[in-house]
Amino acid sequence: MVWGRKQRLSDLPVQPFDEIRKRARILVIDDDEKAFPYKLLQKEGYNIQYWPRVDELRDLESGAFDVIVLDIYGVASKDISTNDGIGVLEHIKKSNPAQLVIAYSGQKYDFSQAAFWKLADDYLGKPSSLIDCKERIDALLKQNFNPLHYWNAVIDALRHAGVPEKKIQAFEADVVESIKSKSHPSVETIEKSLAIAHHTAAFVYYMLGTIGHFFGTPR
Repeated sequence: MVWGRKQRLSDLPVQPFDEIRKRARILVIDDDEKAFPYKLLQKEGYNIQYWPRVDELRDLESGAFDVIVLDIYGVASKDISTNDGIGVLEHIKKSNPAQLVIAYSGQKYDFSQAAFWKLADDYLGKPSSLIDCKERIDALLKQNFNPLHYWNAVIDALRHAGVPEKKIQAFEADVVESIKSKSHPSVETIEKSLAIAHHTAAFVYYMLGTIGHFFGTPR
């Protein structure tokens, strides 16, 4: 530790990748249950769930899942999205820009749907084997599933809310201390201490929950 310098998240040691991979919550959304070998991945130790379609958006908005594997067609009714999986992906990224999404489709070369590929963090084509899925998921986790990815989303949200840089730096130091004590502040505490809107405070709260689990803090 350097005396006189506030600690930062990058100062803290994260858990080994094998442990982080076990904790990563993965959701597969595809109307064809046999297309993605999620049952085989469960046997391999991945924490993975399957939805045949999107019936509600709450869990997708809140960061309840760390990685979402999303098909482009046949996953959302007109009541949910007038543009099927593309509309769902656009909504997810608008609600939570840090959400990791793998575009999953056999329509890779449908350039009319270019926005789908651009918004997603990675692509996995159909058909896909167990090895294909393991390699792609692990690559995305190693590259993006880390505390700084989510902390940068927090910083962006706070800057957008007009929080001064010095106050953000002080907040990071407070977050480090909360991680050490295996806890994180409530939505109300974040809202009051940073003088931000409730919805922004709620977003920061969910991001801190994800950040904390890299260091063994309960969500």
